[in-house]
Parts: sequence; C-alpha cells; structure tokens
Amino acid sequence: MVRRQTDSVWILTDIDLHTVVKNSGGRSTFFGHPRGLFLLSFVEMWERFSFYGMRALLVVYMTASVLPDASGHVHGFSILTLFVSTSDPVRSSSLLYGFYSGLVYLTPIFGGLLADRILGKRVTIILGGILIAAGHMLLTVKPWFLLALLLIVVGTGGLKGNIAAQVGDLYALDDSRRERGFSIYYLAINIGAAVSPLVCMVLVQHWGWEIAFDATTVGMFIGLVTYMLGSYALPAANSVGIEKTVEAKSSSKNSFFILFFIAVSAIFLWVSYEQQANALVRWTSVSSNDIGMAWLQAIPPLIVLVGTPILTHLWSKQARHGNEPDALKKLLIGACIITAAQSFLVVIAGVLPATAPASWIMALYLMVWEIGDLFFCPAALGLFSRLAPRGFEGLTMALWYVTFFFGNLASGWIGTLWGTFSPVTYWLMIASCTALGVLGITMLRKSSFLMRNSLLLS
Repeated sequence: MVRRQTDSVWILTDIDLHTVVKNSGGRSTFFGHPRGLFLLSFVEMWERFSFYGMRALLVVYMTASVLPDASGHVHGFSILTLFVSTSDPVRSSSLLYGFYSGLVYLTPIFGGLLADRILGKRVTIILGGILIAAGHMLLTVKPWFLLALLLIVVGTGGLKGNIAAQVGDLYALDDSRRERGFSIYYLAINIGAAVSPLVCMVLVQHWGWEIAFDATTVGMFIGLVTYMLGSYALPAANSVGIEKTVEAKSSSKNSFFILFFIAVSAIFLWVSYEQQANALVRWTSVSSNDIGMAWLQAIPPLIVLVGTPILTHLWSKQARHGNEPDALKKLLIGACIITAAQSFLVVIAGVLPATAPASWIMALYLMVWEIGDLFFCPAALGLFSRLAPRGFEGLTMALWYVTFFFGNLASGWIGTLWGTFSPVTYWLMIASCTALGVLGITMLRKSSFLMRNSLLLS
C-alpha cells in the first residue's frame, strides 16, 4: 500500500483499489468524536425509548384490551383473521407480535433504498419519525390499532438504518474511531432500551395504558424535534470520506464477501441471543406464568452502560500506541466470548439436569454474553458502514438489521424444540450455532484477498 498526502486529501492506493479520502482533522469534535455522533446517538436513544417502551407493553395490551372484542371494533381485523387465528387472545397476540417484530427488521431495506435513490437520508428519517409518532398516538384508539402498528413498522423502516448510515458518514473511510463511535451509538440505544420498560410499566400500573403509550409518543417527538433542529449540522453523505474510484471489479466483490460472512455469522449469534427471552425464560421459570426471573432481562443493558465507557477508553488508549484491535479481531473476540457463555449453559445443564438454575448463574451467563456483544455488534456496525457501496449506504446498513430478522426466525423455530430434547442437548445445539459464527469470522480473517485490502479494516 502507498499513502501520500496532497493538501487536504489523502490518496490511498492498494493494489487494485484507489480511494480518495478527505481529511476530517479540522472537523469539530467532542470527546474525540464528531459532534454529530452525539446528536444522532441522542435521537436514537429517544427512538429506542419509544420502541422498547411500546414493545414491553404490546403483547399484554393486545391480550387484555384489544383482541378480546376486536371483531367489528378494529378496522382491518377481518383481514388479519386470514393470517392469524384469533380464537385465543393469548396465542393470537403472540402471533401478531411476531408479524410486527419481523416486519420491523425487514422494512429498513425499503427505507434504505428510498433514502439512497430518491429522498436522501435526512428527509427519509424525518418522515419515518413522523410516522412512528403518529402510530404511537393511535395505539390506544382501538379502531385504528392495526393501522398504528403499520405506521410504526413503515416509520421504523425509514428511520432505523438511515440514522446508522449517517453515523458512518461522520468518519473518513480509514478513520479508526469509526467502531468506537458505533460503541457510543450502541450505548445510547441501550440507555433507551433499559429505561423505557421500567418507566412504561410504572405508568401503566398507576395511570393506565393511554398515559404509558403517551410517554412513548413523547419520546419519539423529542427525538424527532432534536433531529430536525440539529441535522443541518451533519455532513452531507460521504462528505468526509467518500469518493471512491474503483479501477478493478474485484474490490466491490471483496466488500460483498466480507459483509456476507459477517451477516451469516451474526445470524448464528442472534439465534443464541433470542433464546434469552424464549427457552431461557422457560428453563428458569418454576411455572408457566412465573415472571419472577424477569429482572434478569435488565442485565444486558446494564452491562452495556457500564462496559462501553471502559472498552472505548481502553481502545482509545491502545489506538494511541498503535495496537488497537482491528474491527475483525473485535468481531472474533466477541463471538468467542458469546460461545464461551453458551458453552457455560451446557455445563450448567449437565450439572443440574432436573432443576432450574439459580438466578446468580443466569446473571453470570447474561453478563458474559453481553460483554461479547460489546465487542461484536459495534464492530459489525462499523464495518457495514465502512464497506457500504457509494450511493447505497442506507440500504447496506438496513441489510445489517435484516440479520436480526433471520436470527429471530431461526431462533423461534429452534425454540419449538424445547422440551423435545434434554436441556444439555438443547443448549449444546445453541452453543454449536454460536461456534459456527466463530468459524465464519475466523474464515473471514484468513482470507488472503482481505489482507490485500486491509485498508478497509484499519
């Protein structure tokens, strides 16, 4: 690789790839990162407050308040009955929630295309935020409940992937701060995810459904207004690093290869993650309606809140000495830690074959798992933004969120096997999935052509 500086432009040459990267050294920073990172993180924190607050209430709200008398009272309900059996409110609310949560991870593809090819990221994000807020306002208007869910699904598609793409726009292509920036962004997501369920559950208990859903609407409005007031200060897409002149077709193929392997590996890891709200809950519950262990679900966000500042400080210190792990090494470390956590469950299931494990054992498992995620997820986000083809940044980031969709599908199917096998066999199957994720990242690191394009991972 040859590197030379001409005025404010870095010209980076590597065998078959010529990339022009504008120097961002003069850009205003805050805690060593572009100020726009903190604007986008604040907006995403409130969007996630809105999303996770509603998510925590949705199934119970549908079961208790919407579905029992939905026939003839909810517009479009007769169409829904063609796809979902509505004779049992508990079962139908679960199936409807499954449709909703799956579509939330699919619609960012269309939002990414809309932003990349027609409207631009800023307009698409604002429109998405307006639709989400409108959907939350309509949730407690029962005749329009299904329309409310549709508005939230479509709005999330316009907002989710494009905000992440704008985070990537803040950094030059070879800026090693990119992955650390996504760690800060990931921290903001988890602040919203940790606080909103607690707030909304308290509001439901003391003031009812309407006030609780009003809180999620207010959260979305705060994020939307903040973005509209501050987005003018964000750089235009690719203004810090983004002119690419590709002289050989192989470079785009290389990027596709890298993203494909990361995506497939991530799907195997998400199979493990989704078990935390599925088989793990069943394993630790003493009865079918026991929610005594539900507090364990607060551990992962707490680990993110505590661990992100520690890791970003460590990586910044390593970067100053030139030995910060590259993005793929962070992916591999994270996947290995997650596999170790899953293997721990196999051991526990073997030691305690007939009893539910103690809460401290599950807490330890969740802590270790989330530490692995702190290495894996921000690094993956950074790579997806770094390797996004010119003009398809929003779509590329949307494809990252599609991995959650397929992970949910696979995890749900595997979850139906709980009880068919012994806990040891079941958790060994899940641990094998995470091991396949490790194998995928390892193969990626060993790829010879990837080494020839190491600029993309610096």
